[in-house]
Amino acid sequence: MALEKVLHKIQSQVKDLTSTLELFMEENIQPSVNDCETLQHQINALEECLAIYKFQKKEKEISPSFNIHSKVSEKEKVENKQPEITYIEKATDKLHSSPTPVKETIQQSAKTPAPLTIGINDKFRFINELFKQNNAEYNIALEQLNGLHTLAETDLYLNSLKDLYEWEINSEEVIYFYSLVKKRFV
Repeated sequence: MALEKVLHKIQSQVKDLTSTLELFMEENIQPSVNDCETLQHQINALEECLAIYKFQKKEKEISPSFNIHSKVSEKEKVENKQPEITYIEKATDKLHSSPTPVKETIQQSAKTPAPLTIGINDKFRFINELFKQNNAEYNIALEQLNGLHTLAETDLYLNSLKDLYEWEINSEEVIYFYSLVKKRFV
């Protein structure tokens, strides 16, 4: 069911994108800055939906709650690109004085990580502070986090959650949540 919704959304976005692309096809017209921003926004939204569709086709449906995860995206890494410090490392730098270098973290992530375990007090704290008091959304996010096998995938998913729920990266709860998630890969 969710797969059909994503496909329908992709089709709708492609139709919208077509009209915007026509502005760039004609030689006599010079697109404005707003036209460029609109095109960029539409392409980014389409990329996100395509990533979700690809993930659902390749693996399994993300969750029964399409509204929660429709904004979660899977982005391909460029092979020749230097690894960047992720939000997880940035957040845990504040808790630990010696962060794990990214290359070591990537090598460690080749192992199958243990499932994420969160204590009952932390669970309710995260539900209330990070997931807008919605237990179902918290459970779905934990299920997805436990299904990820690399730190890079986990960081991408956490960044999507951060954007979706508008988390402040410097807040105590976010830093602590990121540190618990990182422990799976250490």
